[in-house]
Amino acid sequence: MILFVLGILACFVFGDILHRSGASAEVSRKSVHVTTCTMIAAFPLFDIGYRELTIIAGGSFLSIALLRTTVLMRSIMAVKRTSYGDLLLPLSLVIVAWLDFSYPAFLAAYLVLGFSDTLASLIGGAYGRRRYALFGHGKSYAGSAAFFLSAFAIIVGVAVYAGVAIPMALLIAATVGALLTLVEALSHKGADNLFVPLIAAVVLHLWLPA
Repeated sequence: MILFVLGILACFVFGDILHRSGASAEVSRKSVHVTTCTMIAAFPLFDIGYRELTIIAGGSFLSIALLRTTVLMRSIMAVKRTSYGDLLLPLSLVIVAWLDFSYPAFLAAYLVLGFSDTLASLIGGAYGRRRYALFGHGKSYAGSAAFFLSAFAIIVGVAVYAGVAIPMALLIAATVGALLTLVEALSHKGADNLFVPLIAAVVLHLWLPA
């Protein structure tokens, strides 16, 4: 448990080093996002279970709530837009871990949140000239395409790992990938950090074997 907590702290330190080295606020924020989500997805390697994960997530939520306006959170709070994603990610983890979903569903949920969300942001920011709006929230076609394709690849891989036949894995990935892309497009101010893993875990828990 201690090793896992130290690993999460190392993710924030890495983001701060990137920020101090001249990386943009978006890059340093997303570096923390993808590394922490990867750590979360790999939590069994640290010999902890959902109970310990819930406790760590609850402590992380309280710590971030207290420290988010201090220099210690510079790597994730330096972006100019208003976002509560830093709080909603550990909150999602509290809920998902407490609900005790199957590990394949959990694994896919946080890999999609970490990698697909990051790719959508970075690719959308670099190449997203053509944009669309859903309920007043602007998104880019390039960013949404990056999210869908990466989510599709992740879910196919996890489904096959869980023992699902490839044709069914492709169908599940296409369906859930499209659903999560819509959820991400509708999310605003970091709300995807809550809804993407929660919805992914709920749906995939029903379709993937434990």
